[in-house]
Amino acid sequence: MTWPVDTRDLGERLDLRNDRVSNEDALRQQRTIAELLRRLGNQPGIVLADEVGMGKTFVALGVAMTAALADRGKRPVVIMVPASLHEKWPRDFKVFVDRAIKCAVDKTLRAAPVASALDFFRLIDSESSNRPQIIFLKHGAFHVQNIDQWVRLALIKRAISGIHLGEKRNALPRFAADLLRTKSSYNDPELFAKLLRISNREWRHVINEHYRTRPELQLSDAPIPEAIQKVLESSDIDVAELRNCLRELPARESASINDRLERARRAINDALRTMWPSTLAKARFRSPLLILDEAHHLKNPATRLASLFVTDDAREDARTITGALDGSFERMMFLTATPFQLGHHELLNVIGRFRGVAWKTLPHHTREQFEAELEALGKILDRAQHRAAELDKRWSSLRQDDLVGSDGQEVSIDEWWQGGAAANLQERIQMVMRSFQQAQVAMKEAEAPLRKWVVRHLRDPMLPGTNVPRRSRHSGRALSLSLGGDGGLPVGDEALLPFLLAARAQAVVVREGIKAGRATFAEGLASSYEAFLETRRNGSPHEDEAQELRATAPGQLVNSYVEKLTRALPDVAAYAQHPKIAPLIARVLDLWRHREKVVVFCHYRETGRAIVRHLSAALERQLWSDATLRFGLEHEAIRKAVADFGSRFDTDGGMRQPLHNELVRRLEPYAELSSEDRNHIQEVVRRFVRTPLFVARYFDIHARSGEDALQEAFGTRDLSGISLGEKIDSFLKFIAQRCTPPERQDYLDALSRMQPGIRGETLRENDDDLSQMRGISVMPNIRLANGLVKQETRQRLMLAFNTPFFPEVLVASSVLAEGVDLHLNCRHVIHHDLSWNPSTLEQRTGRVDRIGAIAETVRKPIEVFLPYVGGTQDEKQFRVVMDRERWFQVLMGADYRTDESFTEKAAERIPLPATAAKALAFDLSVKSDPDAKDCNPLPTVTSVSTIELPRALRDVTLNSSKDVEGGVQAS
Repeated sequence: MTWPVDTRDLGERLDLRNDRVSNEDALRQQRTIAELLRRLGNQPGIVLADEVGMGKTFVALGVAMTAALADRGKRPVVIMVPASLHEKWPRDFKVFVDRAIKCAVDKTLRAAPVASALDFFRLIDSESSNRPQIIFLKHGAFHVQNIDQWVRLALIKRAISGIHLGEKRNALPRFAADLLRTKSSYNDPELFAKLLRISNREWRHVINEHYRTRPELQLSDAPIPEAIQKVLESSDIDVAELRNCLRELPARESASINDRLERARRAINDALRTMWPSTLAKARFRSPLLILDEAHHLKNPATRLASLFVTDDAREDARTITGALDGSFERMMFLTATPFQLGHHELLNVIGRFRGVAWKTLPHHTREQFEAELEALGKILDRAQHRAAELDKRWSSLRQDDLVGSDGQEVSIDEWWQGGAAANLQERIQMVMRSFQQAQVAMKEAEAPLRKWVVRHLRDPMLPGTNVPRRSRHSGRALSLSLGGDGGLPVGDEALLPFLLAARAQAVVVREGIKAGRATFAEGLASSYEAFLETRRNGSPHEDEAQELRATAPGQLVNSYVEKLTRALPDVAAYAQHPKIAPLIARVLDLWRHREKVVVFCHYRETGRAIVRHLSAALERQLWSDATLRFGLEHEAIRKAVADFGSRFDTDGGMRQPLHNELVRRLEPYAELSSEDRNHIQEVVRRFVRTPLFVARYFDIHARSGEDALQEAFGTRDLSGISLGEKIDSFLKFIAQRCTPPERQDYLDALSRMQPGIRGETLRENDDDLSQMRGISVMPNIRLANGLVKQETRQRLMLAFNTPFFPEVLVASSVLAEGVDLHLNCRHVIHHDLSWNPSTLEQRTGRVDRIGAIAETVRKPIEVFLPYVGGTQDEKQFRVVMDRERWFQVLMGADYRTDESFTEKAAERIPLPATAAKALAFDLSVKSDPDAKDCNPLPTVTSVSTIELPRALRDVTLNSSKDVEGGVQAS
């Protein structure tokens, strides 16, 4: 047994302070690791739910390291991660070992990524001295689809055992590759013939001997894990149908061979599905700790992932639960950034997966006690949710004309809340006030038991060590460079008719109620003309599949309006003048001209493509227009002059040598870099600074001295106050001192594969989503990353965006909204398309708002733009999501309906004041006081006097004779 773990020397073994994080963040992470380990000593599990970008990965690795090294049986800690993060976690682990672990002995900690359950079982079968102490396992690793060709071949061998096949047995190896559908090099019929004749436990030796001249095909582990072998040797497997199919295979080729092979393949899959549960049940192993990332995937107990951990008995319900990993782990730790997006019953389901721990390792905490605590927690969360829901309902009764001060003049919601709300004698207002008090008491009462199971830290609203706001939010027309004041972006005369028709059609949808669903045409129109047309074509325009609507058949009247709308669209040539696209292009261009990087998020695939297309055209025009004014040359002459200057970086007599000398000088402090690394870095920098996009903005092409031109360029500063030279210095330091060697190679390889030239007909990267842009010039510093772009390409784009080079503008969909770092050189994010769910916006912004973000270095806010078109569906969505954002941590599992009848009312609500939302939110943080006992229950709140209230409520007594329910004593 591993637990409890001694953490007294944790500070000597682990130090998270480094140049990647502030001291304050590092100390918080260190405290959290110690507290999590302390709690896990006495309880089955814990949920770590820090906000996005606060370093949950490093905290989890700190806990994993300590548990793995403390385990006397040298059993591995298992970290289960989504497939999209399966490569990121091992990279972060290497950084963690290199930067955070202080003790030399601890630095020998080994970790390995594992994609399938078979590879996992093979690792478990190996000797403890050869086994990694931490295993990164994909969420879907235990799916039957991940069974490889060796197990399928062993199943065939089991099926033909003891039956007479005659000459068909000799023919079977010829068909084996087709039966197994293996396209790998392991498809030699001679090898299959050998394997079918010998014991499965001898296969590794035979395979390695067969490929003795090909080291890359040598196997390091047994191809058939012991758990599989036990099932194959047992009676828990039905191969009758497979046997019949194998008997039908011909001894030679025949006209029906393909049909017979397909039937045999189906029989193999059917047999695997029946044997796999038995395999999982027999694969008993023990681990001191399971860490599971993105734990919100456990909210439904009946899902394949959630059902792995618990075998629910008949007392609960009839769900089909496999319980394959039930009792395998001594403790569990779950990670999620959005615990309150779940309904509280779903949060309880997540915590309920802790039932699957090995309870005998918890002598002072039984499963029965856990069930009782979970039931009690459910009841108190029920009460808190009930009170919060009542407040939500009462709050909906507030109207704009209620917001008046003592002088009778209209005031803002914050002024009203702090000053005069309680003074209003209307019973309706008093009911809201009492409802707030009761919700606050109920939330505080629920906070105490919840703290035992959930740890959550909220981001400091100020940048570390400053009084500078961490974020600066710009809504509506603030995206525009020319418009002032509040409100949404205006619709110009040329676009007025389409938007009026959309409003008419939308009004019909609202009138038809919930059965009419959502007006996707209105959302598409507010995004771009291209997105609107996509909603008309196939009805599935959203990049994020979770955002797509259930199909609804629009009525005839709606269709007639939408058809008129389609005919009223402007000419295709004017699509770039869309009310939201045009100011977006202008804003991004302005930031680019000031040498700032920008990430633009949008849901619609066609909008993403449109932004890249329109922005590329506008940027190219701007580039040459600025260069013409700067250098006083005609349009054609300036293109040639810039190209000629760029070519000077290719010859030793031009700019190449000055750049080489400058980079040699700047690289001199970094002894960590090999000569190969230095040459690679030099080439990367040269291939970017020689491009027209760098030359025209940074260099004086008339300069006689290459050294002078280079120094002037390196001194050019961006909007954040950082010069090009400082950016390159920061990049060199990052590559040399903050990257592990593999991480360094990944960055340099990504930059080497970025195209610095304009892309069009000669597009080399065919995995880019530019299939509809053939023949259109796409500027090389603008890239699109959506679900149609290969994951490998998206990974390269992410790495390159985190450098001072291309891409400079990244247009991204929801595929880059989780588990992605875009913060090292960017502090500007534009949410071109909003989302009905505020956590989606938070996840997106979290890509640039992370520990170690460039905003912390330059001490300037992260600029967040939330544009919307005034008076349209866009403004309604903005109002709804802003209202939901305040209620986000108050109403767990709030109603995120998006049908028109619901959102129409939601958009008219008075927003909840920030101070009220803060007063209602749970505080689940680990306190800085080392003696604080965070998991001990807090005193039960029985009086509102123990809670800090806004001034407006201090005179309102909680124990009113009339409760919000009407007659129930509030206390």
